[in-house]
Amino acid sequence: MPGRDRSDLEAVAAAIGLSDATVEALAKEHGRARLIRERTYIHLTVQTLEAGDQRLATRELDLVAGPNFVLSVHDGPVEALDLFAEHFHGDTLLGRLNAGSFLAALGDSVATTWFERIEEIEREIDHLDETAMRGPEGTGFLDEVLELRRRIAGVRRTLAPHREAFSQLARPDFELDERLGKPWPGLNDRLERAIDAAETARELLVGSFDLYLGRAAQRTNEVMKALTIVSSVLLPSVVLAGIMGMNFKLPFFEDTRNFWLVIGAMVALAATILLVARSRRWI
Repeated sequence: MPGRDRSDLEAVAAAIGLSDATVEALAKEHGRARLIRERTYIHLTVQTLEAGDQRLATRELDLVAGPNFVLSVHDGPVEALDLFAEHFHGDTLLGRLNAGSFLAALGDSVATTWFERIEEIEREIDHLDETAMRGPEGTGFLDEVLELRRRIAGVRRTLAPHREAFSQLARPDFELDERLGKPWPGLNDRLERAIDAAETARELLVGSFDLYLGRAAQRTNEVMKALTIVSSVLLPSVVLAGIMGMNFKLPFFEDTRNFWLVIGAMVALAATILLVARSRRWI
């Protein structure tokens, strides 16, 4: 049911036999995953990752599973529920699932949306790699890295608390009622793979930053190489110009034709340095 109106929750609770504590828990969001075991039903709270803008969007989804019913409570649309409905649309065998299996199927849809959000982050990291190879300008690249780092950290913080909730579903003593059935223990494996995928995305982001630093260092080396070559080419000319500009008289300075001789020497020295640099593949 969309929304957390208390009167609606009380009406549903009276129909399916939920306790006042459960109604109180469903009426508000708690901000993290948890699992509450009642005598005849399970109350599982999960955090979904919704598609949206660049920022991480989470939504709390409460699932209550008991004999012959599964109740979902949430604020706003939930992509996992839409995915579940689309997947099982027209499936006449869905009614054969017991409450535990139905709860596991919903949890698996939630895990699928986790992987989709992580894949979106990985695609953005691939784009960052291309930007780094082209030679990013300004601080835009670093701003994107910081934003992705925050999103990955948010994903990991969202998923980690599910370990405590999902691990209980795999315990052998969790068959509270034969009509409820045993929830699928594979949810815990899906959770661990999602957390590993988030960690892999973080490592990929670190690799993108290293690529950026390497590219920046390469560009710096190219600039320094160009400046060094220019300085080396001009240095002999500067030395000759300094010597020829000394304030004393020699017969050499009396002949104006020697001016062109000095110019020729400057050009020859510059050309020699360029040839040596080229032969050694410095340029």
